[in-house]
Amino acid sequence: MARDDTLCIHIVNTMLILFVLLIEIDTYGIVSTHFNIHPRTIMNWAKRIKSRIEEIGMTQETLATKLGLTRGAITHYLAGRRVPPLKQFQKIAAILKVDPAWLQFGTAQHESSKKSAIKKEKSIPSHIPILTCEQIATYIDTTKIPKDKFTEYLKNFYTDMTKWYALRVTGDAMTTPSGTKSFHEGDIIIVDPEKNVAHGSYVVALPPRAKEATFKQYVIDSGIRYLKPLNPQYPITQINDSTHICGIVVGCIARF
Repeated sequence: MARDDTLCIHIVNTMLILFVLLIEIDTYGIVSTHFNIHPRTIMNWAKRIKSRIEEIGMTQETLATKLGLTRGAITHYLAGRRVPPLKQFQKIAAILKVDPAWLQFGTAQHESSKKSAIKKEKSIPSHIPILTCEQIATYIDTTKIPKDKFTEYLKNFYTDMTKWYALRVTGDAMTTPSGTKSFHEGDIIIVDPEKNVAHGSYVVALPPRAKEATFKQYVIDSGIRYLKPLNPQYPITQINDSTHICGIVVGCIARF
């Protein structure tokens, strides 16, 4: 496979990390600090850049010059305060002579093998549909919603995780008076319906006889499960066997 074709495959895959971290209206991609996205956290790729810079004996000033940026911009990137736009990721990978997928995900070696390239080629990226709470309540199992029912998608974002969906946050039940973990009305959460739920997970759930799905935090206290709003003005609801967990939140696009 030609080098350009291989790079294109990697570029498509790098969109996965960007759509959960980039804010669409921000050129530099301010990081949302609602929660960690393990293992693809912002600090992981920042550490890989630092490690590679040290490995090849390059200074941050040199990297900044090659990218046409200021030293301050590089400092923001390496501190995890900002995420480089896609084009910058491509340039950084080219300058450091590493695989773009490795730079962001840490899942590939510096040199891509033909086998991994062929495997990635078979993965077809797709848009993430934006569902409504009513749609989720109607189908319960979001993986079985017909594609012709999808009327809206996240713009400019692609992923090979075909079961993922997005949901707009409504109301202020998940907005905290203080603290870093807070979701505001208009934010868009990215949901994985196949991820296993655990204590502390942010979930989309459907309580018994509810006509709309709800977005809350899943907590366990003394063996009892609850759906907990981050806003203390709203009540905590106990989960029973009839409550359906429709997915785990894996990312958030904050509205500004």
